[in-house]
Amino acid sequence: MDFTEIASQAIRQALESASGSNRLLGFNQFVEIALYHTEFGYYRSQRERVGRNSETDFFTATSLKESLRPILLEASIGLLKKSGLDPTKTDWVEIGAEPGSTLLAGVANPFASSQAIRLGEPISLKGDLVVFSNELFDAQPFNSVIYRGRAWLERMVEVSDSGLRIVEKPPISTEVISLLDSLPSPAPEGYIVDLPTGSRVLIDHIIQQPWKGIFIALDYGKTWQAITHDSPRGTARSYQHHRQSPNLLENIGQQDLTCHICWDWMEEALCQNRFQSIDLESQESFVLKKAPDFVRGVFESDSGFSDTIKGTLRQLIHPSLMGQKFQSLSAIRTEPVSRSQ
Repeated sequence: MDFTEIASQAIRQALESASGSNRLLGFNQFVEIALYHTEFGYYRSQRERVGRNSETDFFTATSLKESLRPILLEASIGLLKKSGLDPTKTDWVEIGAEPGSTLLAGVANPFASSQAIRLGEPISLKGDLVVFSNELFDAQPFNSVIYRGRAWLERMVEVSDSGLRIVEKPPISTEVISLLDSLPSPAPEGYIVDLPTGSRVLIDHIIQQPWKGIFIALDYGKTWQAITHDSPRGTARSYQHHRQSPNLLENIGQQDLTCHICWDWMEEALCQNRFQSIDLESQESFVLKKAPDFVRGVFESDSGFSDTIKGTLRQLIHPSLMGQKFQSLSAIRTEPVSRSQ
């Protein structure tokens, strides 16, 4: 029995209580199982996922620790000073860290403590914090819709004895129904919108907890306008061995599933939860504006920095590499929300 067949059996088990002859999963339910199922979920595996070798699936900024670490330290300290918080009395929390890739592990830093929360682990936050994540929000479940015959239909996953397939049905998921009024109508026939609903749930969970301090997220996303008007085939993709594919139902648990997050939703959530100085910018701009001392020092002629450091910094900020493909969202909160809010 191959891996995909085992996953398909688990999906059928998840539908045991479903009524009727059609066994349907909302797309977000399918992605949740594929990524986070306790037995075979993609992010439950301890194998190496991030890197440039043939056994990994994708490459991220955290692979460039030699430069990313001092960048985040300088940026965090600068934002903390702006907020009036003392770094030595502030805890660093990295959410979504890959196994073996915690940014500050074993490294001298000015924070009171440093902690890593792996993907899928419970998130509990309180006190004075720097909360950092890299490609966390794009690793969340998402829904999907398609425009057919003057109406938006929900794309779902049908489970049968012959396997899995994507079907189009009138919307039934609460997450989709709540967004119908914000979708353009009319729209081009066959236009797909992948709705990053899981990222919105996650940011609410993170920022509605009783902490104050700095929020920094490096990720990739689009505005709602771009998602609904400029991406006719949707933004959902799978990644395996550094190859991108639109085939989301294959190799369940062995490939990453992702879609672009909506930056408008992220900014709105921060604004509604007492965050200020909300700054969405390209990764290039974030590095140049918030870690100028490190950048200046690396590129000075007599800096003494190694060619490796110079190379990793160039990868992070060069417009044709990571500088424009990824964005940074940062914000400051000087008073925590209460649990009753």
